[in-house]
Amino acid sequence: VTEFIAAGGLTRNPLLMRIYADVLRRPVSLATSDQGPALGSAIHAAVAAGAYPDVRTAASRMGSVERNAYLPDPDNADVYDLLYAEYRALHDHFGSGDDLLLHRLRRLRNQVRTARPAH
Repeated sequence: VTEFIAAGGLTRNPLLMRIYADVLRRPVSLATSDQGPALGSAIHAAVAAGAYPDVRTAASRMGSVERNAYLPDPDNADVYDLLYAEYRALHDHFGSGDDLLLHRLRRLRNQVRTARPAH
């Protein structure tokens, strides 16, 4: 995968788009239509009606994409990689294998809640 194309309401969030580019370490392009699902349906309908030979051709003629709207920042990407490594370590520590610590804590919380009268 060399490029990601984002569509829909989330594209209006520049911070999220930058995070996607950094985490993916790939450029993020934006579909320019505010009505992505409707445009996609129209593209497929145009192909089915014979107006275009295939979806790729129809999409290139009917839609547009802002290429490389967000480029990855390698320094940010390195930080996200470190954060993800910590997340995985926490996940493995708290919720996998025989050490189901979070399950035991939740069970203890529920026991305490049922043992105490409601306020």
